[in-house]
Amino acid sequence: MMVTALDVAGYVYRQRGWVDAWKLEKLIYFAQAWHLAWDGRPLFADRFQAWPDGPVQPTVYQVNKYGRSHWFDTELPGADPDSLDPASRAIVDAVLEHYAPLAKETLVELSHEMPWQQARGDLPSCERCDTELSESDMKRWYTAKVLRGERGIPAQPNIRPAEIPYTPDFDRVVDAEIVRWEETLRLLAER
Repeated sequence: MMVTALDVAGYVYRQRGWVDAWKLEKLIYFAQAWHLAWDGRPLFADRFQAWPDGPVQPTVYQVNKYGRSHWFDTELPGADPDSLDPASRAIVDAVLEHYAPLAKETLVELSHEMPWQQARGDLPSCERCDTELSESDMKRWYTAKVLRGERGIPAQPNIRPAEIPYTPDFDRVVDAEIVRWEETLRLLAER
């Protein structure tokens, strides 16, 4: 079963309680961005649009705005927060730990980086835009932050997929592969 953006939004509400709609949108955006950077795959297939206040996932926006009984409800109809696997939950938790304490205005500003700018092109900042953000732009941008060793980014969780058995040589093999591919990955992230 594929996780949806709505499932992740429900997980955010479960972990943090009610948050402002714009903040919720940015938190699920950063969860997707860092999942792409750290895991190499999207957390969910739903796409973000380049709205004036930053990336917005339209389904989450609609359900969050019109699908709840009261504005402060944290139950999103159709959301299944339990559908996230342990590794994905660890990534979302790392994103929440880093970004959730920030004000929504700060999150909006942080989301206005290259992937959002690329999708908006030359549009004026206040004009509506339904152009989707490119997952490859998101992956490239956030992976480059990791490879550059930027400060002010979430701490990457120490996750190991459950299907890979741990052996004493596991860490040595992983370290050797990192060294082997580091320069290639750095070049790819900068493209």
